[in-house]
Order: sequence, then structure tokens, then C-alpha cells
Amino acid sequence: MRNFTKALIAVIIVTLLLGGIVYAYETIWSGKARITIEAPASAGQLEVTDIEARFNGTWDDSTDTWTVSIARGQGAQLKISLRNIGGDVATCYAYINGEQVSSPHTYIASGVYVSFIPIPPIVLAANESGSIIYCVEAEADAEPGTLPEIDLEIIQ
Repeated sequence: MRNFTKALIAVIIVTLLLGGIVYAYETIWSGKARITIEAPASAGQLEVTDIEARFNGTWDDSTDTWTVSIARGQGAQLKISLRNIGGDVATCYAYINGEQVSSPHTYIASGVYVSFIPIPPIVLAANESGSIIYCVEAEADAEPGTLPEIDLEIIQ
């Protein structure tokens, strides 16, 4: 019974200390939030507004081809600018050779990888603009030579 009494007293002391600590704070503001998710006016609809090759590459509109020539340790970027012209949120995903991108780096050859800024999926609210940037990087151990073509896609 003695141990029970000591344990009970210890619990009471801890409760009073914790209660006293919590009680020592004074609420200086409180409020409530009522949140409504609005019904969309229409579905999300993405359009490409610009394509820009940056750093060691070119973009050809007539063939939809990004041509990159880089040395080991270098990289190139392809920026695809998007705008959601629809009335609801739109989500888009990046694909390489028909595979949805799920990691920050996708190796396309030994020592050569494609990465993304930001990491997909990209979510754009109605009337919002954003971009996906494909980045290709050649590491120090990349083999010189022309790589097979890869397919790049952005899918909504």
C-alpha cells in the first residue's frame, strides 16, 4: 500500500506541474474557420505557352525535338511553360520513354540522367501558370557518343 501511495502522490504532483505549465499560457486570440471548396466552373485544361532550350541545347518547333550536345560534367535544360486555362485544378505528369517519372533522376545511359524541376506531378489551379524543366546531366563517367533518342511527354 505504501508504494501505491507514493505512486499516487507522484502522479498528482506531475499532473499539477503539467497542468500548471499548460495553465501558465494565456490565449490572446482564438477563432474558427469555415471552409468551402467551390464547385469548379469547368475541368482543368492545360496548354503549353512556351518551350525554351537553355544551356547547351536547342529546340526545333517544326520537329518537336530538343537537341543537346554537352561535355562530361555539363548539363542542359528544356523549360516547358504551362497555363491552366480551365476552371478547375489540373495535374500533369512527366514521362520518359512512356514511363511516368517517379524519382528525381532517371538514368537514360551510364553516367547520363534526366532530372526535373520541380519533381512531378505539377498541380496548377485555374488560371495559374507554371513550368516543368527537363534537365539532362552528363556525369564524369559518361561515355562519349550519340545516345539513342528518348521520348519526353507531359500528360494531364
